[in-house]
Amino acid sequence: MTEYPTSFDKAGLMACARGELFGPGNAQLPAPPMLMMDRITEVSGD
Repeated sequence: MTEYPTSFDKAGLMACARGELFGPGNAQLPAPPMLMMDRITEVSGD
């Protein structure tokens, strides 16, 4: 199983918006100006 980060800074969120985190055709965040957060402090499987 692939391990993903449990937190993201602005650069990580932008990588996700560009499709670099999960690969082409998979989940992406919106890019600015629609991206309305600058970090994610914790992601868990709970």
